[in-house]
Amino acid sequence: MICILDFGTSKISSILVKDEDTKPEILAFSSVETSGIKTGSIINIALTSTDISKSINQLEVQSGEKIKDVIVCFSGEHISSFNSSGAAIIRQKEVTARDVQAALNMSSTMKTPSGKTLIYVSPNEYIIDKEPGVAEPIGMNGVKLEAITHLVYCSQNAKENIAKCVEEMNDLRIKKFYFNQLGAAESTLNIDQKDLGVCLLDIGAGTTDLSIYKEGSIRFSKVFPYAGDYITETIATSLNITSTQAEEIKKKYGSIDLDPDSEDTLKIIGINGNREIEISRKTLSEIIEQSLTRIIRHSHSCIEDNGMLNYIPTGYVLTGGTANLQGIQKLGESITKKRFEIGLPLVEKPSKSEQLIKPQFSTILGMVKFCALERNKQFTFNQSRGIIGRMLEWFRSEFGT
Repeated sequence: MICILDFGTSKISSILVKDEDTKPEILAFSSVETSGIKTGSIINIALTSTDISKSINQLEVQSGEKIKDVIVCFSGEHISSFNSSGAAIIRQKEVTARDVQAALNMSSTMKTPSGKTLIYVSPNEYIIDKEPGVAEPIGMNGVKLEAITHLVYCSQNAKENIAKCVEEMNDLRIKKFYFNQLGAAESTLNIDQKDLGVCLLDIGAGTTDLSIYKEGSIRFSKVFPYAGDYITETIATSLNITSTQAEEIKKKYGSIDLDPDSEDTLKIIGINGNREIEISRKTLSEIIEQSLTRIIRHSHSCIEDNGMLNYIPTGYVLTGGTANLQGIQKLGESITKKRFEIGLPLVEKPSKSEQLIKPQFSTILGMVKFCALERNKQFTFNQSRGIIGRMLEWFRSEFGT
């Protein structure tokens, strides 16, 4: 079984999956609202720990299983990434898993940014004797192997705070830490999009996570500290209502695709129980549009500034809770002049996941597939070689034949 904890700004979601060889099956799911996290970072350890306990307890009650180990996925403005490369000598003329690991290790030896720790190394491509574009080098002949990688870092303090909440306060063991965009990509992007080039834009509550995929792997990633909560706070400030009220009307009535001649109004109780106030739906729509425009425009400018517009010929895939806002697809296309589509977690989804096919659950559903892929890579590096290939590789490395 696999248990995954997804740390979001507005909620902590968890999922327990029966890890079948054919197709994973969801045994239990939980999503608990939290106020202990802001823009992806823990700001209240006690609150966050309690919410983790609630979420895990719900999984155990639903499944009847005792959970001891978890995989953690998270984001935050402290996430940073860099592209790197590393080389290794092919020791026996034919590339082995050990040669691949040596090249990957060399690519991650670059100086770690201050206060950061490496959480993931994504191999983008391999080069054998200056011949680029190698996707799977094991078994190929050559002298020198180079690995081109994308390195993802997080704040050391942020990681330790998560560990404190999960391990010290809840007596669980963290098996792995992952950047949650890696999961969202697995559930929302198809093979053609990843190969041709696409931008995945995950607009959650506290952060907007941007990643670019090209030729099958992640090439660029960035996290911005404004997303759905920024829209909510702008509504609250503009209309002089509470953040709770703003969030409620955003979710219930939020729309960008509103008739410009609409005269519809909403009536809500004023701050501190004051007299009822009337709000124009057109005004609400304009506030949301202005806030979303800033988020999308800033994301697009980031891609442009990094010279990567030609990396995304298939456009954008938008996911995360904010993707539920009516009219966001049309707005995105008008701003970027690129194709925009809403990313639902439909790619190779686990069984019994029908109730979770929503943008806000793309990360946790995709992480099920991502973890399975990582496990297979860890054991084999190349599934097609199977156990016999691994035995031969071991035999050659031990006895030099």
